[in-house]
Parts: sequence; C-alpha cells; structure tokens
Amino acid sequence: MELKTSGQKINSILANAHHVLLVGHQRPDADALGSLAAFSYWLDVLGIPHTRFCFGFLTNSLEWLVSVEPIFSEKNQLRQNKFDVVVVLDSGDLQYAGADDLIAEFSDRPIIINIDHHATNRNFGDVNLVDVTAASTTEIIFNLFKAREIKITPKVATALLAGLIFDTYNFTNPNTTFKTLQTAAELVAAGASLAQVSETVLRNKTLATLQVWGNALSQLTINKELGIATTIISHNDLANGKSAEVAEGAANFLNNLSGVKAAMILQEMPDGTIKGSLRTNDDDIDVSRLAQYFGGGGHRKAAGFKINGRVITDADGGWQIV
Repeated sequence: MELKTSGQKINSILANAHHVLLVGHQRPDADALGSLAAFSYWLDVLGIPHTRFCFGFLTNSLEWLVSVEPIFSEKNQLRQNKFDVVVVLDSGDLQYAGADDLIAEFSDRPIIINIDHHATNRNFGDVNLVDVTAASTTEIIFNLFKAREIKITPKVATALLAGLIFDTYNFTNPNTTFKTLQTAAELVAAGASLAQVSETVLRNKTLATLQVWGNALSQLTINKELGIATTIISHNDLANGKSAEVAEGAANFLNNLSGVKAAMILQEMPDGTIKGSLRTNDDDIDVSRLAQYFGGGGHRKAAGFKINGRVITDADGGWQIV
C-alpha cells in the first residue's frame, strides 16, 4: 500500500481508538524494539492509551530503547484488557509475533495494522504497510512520520537508527541502499546518538557470546558442491547459564566468509525446537525461499525458520537432526 494512503488510514484508525496493543515479534531485536518505541511515542503524542507486548522479551542491552514504560512479555498479563486496535511491528505473520492465539481469544476482533519490511509478510492486517525495499521496519516508520509531519525527537531518532543499523549489520548487508544511508543521515541530523547505538547494538558481545561463537566456528563445515557453510549451536554450548540469545549475530558474522554462497546456523532452543538462521551475499540466491519451505520467512539475503527436533553429535564431530 502506498505510504500516503496507508498513513492516512492508520491515522484515521488511531484517531478513533480507545486502547491500542503494540506488538513486536518474539524475543525482539533492535528493529522490533526501535519500532515499538517510536510508535509508542506517536501514540503518546496523540494521547491514545496503549499497551506494549513482546512475547518472551528479556531484559538486555537494548532495554534503553523502550524507556521506562513496561513491556509485557506474557500473554496472561493482557487477557483482562480490551483492545480495539492491534499494531503489529516487524513480523511476517501473527504467529511469528507471538500474538495469534492471544488475538483469537479477544471477544471482539480488533482492527489489525501490519507494518513490516519482510518479503515473506503474509499481509494479515486490515491495513498493511509493507515495504520490502526498506532495510528495516524503523525505516518504514521514519518515512511514515515524515509523511504525517510528526516531529522526531533525538530519543526517537536514536531508536529508529538502532533498528536500521541492526538490520543492515552496520550498513554491510546487501539490503543497504542509498535510501538507507540517506535515512541514517537524516536521523543523525535529528539528534540520533550514533555512539549510543554503536555501543549497545554492535559493541555488545560478552565473553559468553564469543565462547559460543568459538564453539560454533570449530564445528563449521562447508559443502563444496552447494557452496554452503553450516554449523550448529547445541545445548552444551549454552551450558552454565548462558542464554540462547548469545548466538544472535553469529549468522551475520559467518556471512563474511569468503568462498561460499550462503551460511546457515542451526541452534538448539530451550523449547525443544531448532532455530535456523540463513544468510547470503550472492545475488542469485534467495534464502527466504528455503526458510519458507521449513515454515519460516525473511528476506532474500537474510531469513530464518524453526523446526521441531534436536541435534545429535557423534564421536567424530559429525551431527544430525532427529
């Protein structure tokens, strides 16, 4: 949907809203949280009551993005509320957002606004502002704010920049365009703190993170016929209280590997599933199609999926999924 038209529809819906539920995807990253923070600011400006929800949100180095207002992370915390509008940010579908069953339980179906940049988005909203040419969802919100002439404060600019830098891996991913760099420049001009974003989004690797990455790199294999580099992160790698989230960014790191067409990381999750992360810099490869085959989604150059199973390793260092 064209930005001006969709912006008018979204504004009209919000003007008549009584209580809005803002939803970022499960275990949110900087793009989801930055989008959530910016949209929450807009609702504050409009004086519209709203609640923020990210299923499985954990306190981490990105908590500063969402200010002091709470983010609910459990569905039972919301079941006593009544929402007439739901805004879903940075999610290809309601299941990925962790809100499909929650919304199904509402006595009255709310109006759903879907804002996203993933090519595999299912256009599940009553209003769908989906721009697959945008490098991040925060870039879409920035353009929406410009179209609606909404003032962007330095704090909001920083939140939007965080999403942009995270999803482009500091402007190194193939989804970085002239528009992306222009948006970043305008956000810095609006007062965004590049130093704060760099410190918390990029220079945030702990010793535990690097130890997990080290184990993953030691098990890296390359299929020369297919040109795919693959490795695993198992429960053993995440022992001694290490969070499963420390593996974030490893797929982007492997995307720097020369001599391969794509990289894949398979990570055992605490819930008994395996999370697959796919990356490529090859113009002829669309990893989102492989992710969709396994029920996931994403972009041509960065995608992911989740399947049931566990990783079994043998004495020779080999592994298989069962």
